[in-house]
Amino acid sequence: MPIRQDYFEIRDLPVLKGRSWIPLREVSQYAQQPPSADILEAEVFVGVATAAVFSSKYSTVDKIGWSELGLGPHRAGMESWGYHAADVFRTWTEEPLGINLVIVQMIEELSQEIWHLHPDLVLALGLIQEGDRWCRPAEGWIEVVRLKRKEDGQPALLEIRSEFLGDYLAARDMKLFCSSYSERIVVSQADPGYRWPGQKFDEKVDRDTLEAITTPGGYPHPKDTFWTRGAIWRTEWVEAGKLSTRVRGDKDPQEIAFTLKNDGSRAAGNQLAGAMSWLYFDPTLVSTLLRYRGSRLHWHSQETGGLGATSFTLHFGVNDLGLITVFAKDICDLPQWEQRLWSAHNVTPEGGVSRELFAAQMEVKPAATKAPEKEMPHALEELDAAFEQRYRTKLLREHEAVGGLLRLAHRFQAVEEGGLLELSKELTRLFVERVDVDAVVSQIALAKGEKKPGSLKAIERLLSGLVSVEEARTVMAPLFGIYDLRGASSHLGSGLVESGKKRAGVDDRQPGAMQGRQLLQSFVDSIRRITDVISLP
Repeated sequence: MPIRQDYFEIRDLPVLKGRSWIPLREVSQYAQQPPSADILEAEVFVGVATAAVFSSKYSTVDKIGWSELGLGPHRAGMESWGYHAADVFRTWTEEPLGINLVIVQMIEELSQEIWHLHPDLVLALGLIQEGDRWCRPAEGWIEVVRLKRKEDGQPALLEIRSEFLGDYLAARDMKLFCSSYSERIVVSQADPGYRWPGQKFDEKVDRDTLEAITTPGGYPHPKDTFWTRGAIWRTEWVEAGKLSTRVRGDKDPQEIAFTLKNDGSRAAGNQLAGAMSWLYFDPTLVSTLLRYRGSRLHWHSQETGGLGATSFTLHFGVNDLGLITVFAKDICDLPQWEQRLWSAHNVTPEGGVSRELFAAQMEVKPAATKAPEKEMPHALEELDAAFEQRYRTKLLREHEAVGGLLRLAHRFQAVEEGGLLELSKELTRLFVERVDVDAVVSQIALAKGEKKPGSLKAIERLLSGLVSVEEARTVMAPLFGIYDLRGASSHLGSGLVESGKKRAGVDDRQPGAMQGRQLLQSFVDSIRRITDVISLP
């Protein structure tokens, strides 16, 4: 069954306008799965070349095409008329028309191309290259430019997010000129029977030149086959953005509003500079911000800390309802993209501002309390040190995942559905699964044939040799409760949840963030009590 005739007329090729990613250069060639036994081969080629053009040269460049802006590598060196810079776009000896945002270097000895992203684009947008990706740290490490390669490692497609390209072009008063060539080739056993006038399709539509033809097959294809090719040459412009908020520093007219009062009245972020009030946020905000690379959550006291999608953090507090409160004017210090994240979690004021935050900001009396999240790593280190001092061996095994687990072990995990159980998992991994049971068992007497106990039971046995059995059970109870909660996450409807919360000292009448803090506090307190017992003379 032949492929439809209009496949080779390539009227379906989408234009660049409206795409989320704009190719700066593409050289793609790939085979397609033949749709029927009659089709011996099916291949597609796509070539795209681009140049950023000065506004004063639009009319000149608009007349050129694939022969002037194609896939040839760029040259640098002396010409009869002077020096030719590789990044400058010009035709023959004409004055500069623009710049090549992708500079193509050909290494003849290796028959290899290297594509260089123009350093001015990299610096202007504040990008960092990581392998075949260029990210922008100032916006949560969003991927701005990406390079895709062929199977042999050669570059195939270098593309940029349209929004960022538009910002750069606007700052430089440029447009992106794109010249492309695409073809579709099929080798078939039978004559496909396409009916084009003169056995050839030839048409010019707007900025497209289209051709298609079927001829008898020749080398390297078998005799008595038919070769069909459709091709399209196209030129098009990608317009600059209306604003350049990143490169030129234009003011973003899109106001981001925040709720200030219980009646729902809102104010734009840029209007909060002098506001002597607080904003309230649903605690799910934390998980949203922490998804961004470079984000931070750190603690000043039990209920206050710093939070941000980048290393720049806002001073926040947690009120009695578990809501996050922030001094309104501080929001102005955030970039627009991060303000949008905060705004999406903004809620009407309820429960009052965090008492510890108010004391720190209004009374200049920072709380002397400590957050369990901040105390946790120290508590684990102190226990390990005490165990080693007494028994001459480490209690906790080292693991590369510890840093990541500590980052995840925060109270706001508990505000999500099933989050308290997930938090219990992290704590179990931090402690129970790192305990060197053999190191503990070597210090206790097991009956002949007695099965080696698990981590928590082994530690309880160890402690019962230093204090009373009842006291050892009391010290270990919260950790057993946390372990019950961890087990409950694997068993839907498990009765372990209720008993686990009770043993871990978690009040399920409290908001999720408060339950998370209680769980962490019980964990830290238990670890420190174990340390105290092991440190007894």
